[in-house]
Amino acid sequence: MADVQEVAVPESEVLAQLITRGFETGGKFGWPVQEFKGKLDTISGAMVQFGSMTQPKLEVRYNFSDVLVIRAREPYPSPIGQVAIMFSKADKSGMGVLGKSLDKVINTGEDPSTPQERVKNWDLVVGKVHHWSQTMGHLMWDGKQETPREAWEVMSVEGMGSAVVPGAVATPGAPVAVSPAAQALSLLNGKSLQDWNNIVFQDPLVKGDGTLTGNIIDGSFMTNALGSGLVTVDENGIHHVAS
Repeated sequence: MADVQEVAVPESEVLAQLITRGFETGGKFGWPVQEFKGKLDTISGAMVQFGSMTQPKLEVRYNFSDVLVIRAREPYPSPIGQVAIMFSKADKSGMGVLGKSLDKVINTGEDPSTPQERVKNWDLVVGKVHHWSQTMGHLMWDGKQETPREAWEVMSVEGMGSAVVPGAVATPGAPVAVSPAAQALSLLNGKSLQDWNNIVFQDPLVKGDGTLTGNIIDGSFMTNALGSGLVTVDENGIHHVAS
């Protein structure tokens, strides 16, 4: 295995590099969580070099606390977590997808031609509760061709709104992005396990996500929700979902 080298980069310098628009036209998922809510405490970074890299590159690290897991590949009970993404200003990159999704949330109504320095940026969302989700189908360059890949997207930020992103639908009458997993949790709130099972597979948004329905069937969805504290069960067997 190749040696990994890194040098810490101050948060102020990382923030100075991040943008939400103006990506150049043409991630890394070490964390098992695929969708969550949590407080973005800090954005840090390090110059890293691994694998076939010929020189160090900036890895941006988004550090969260009070994590409530909505969807994950395996149980993740810890209240803290980190999303690490290689820095890029390329439009079709993990950083590009993430930045543009935040732009939809915090710069809604702004003229798309307005330059980055005149609109809101990442520094304003540190310290706020976020809702992030991995979504599918983003075309990215793999060194030979563009292929569809997963990428992180910001679905909402506390006090700053939300945006409809791929894989999500807007709740009628409210500017809220609802993912299939969030919809399943909404259906669970206030119900027994049996009552929930009777309706969750009938919901069009939930049953349209084959991975989610598989996780519900094998029990991993509920295990993750209970383990993270996102869902609790009272003495009567009724489930309650944290807001």
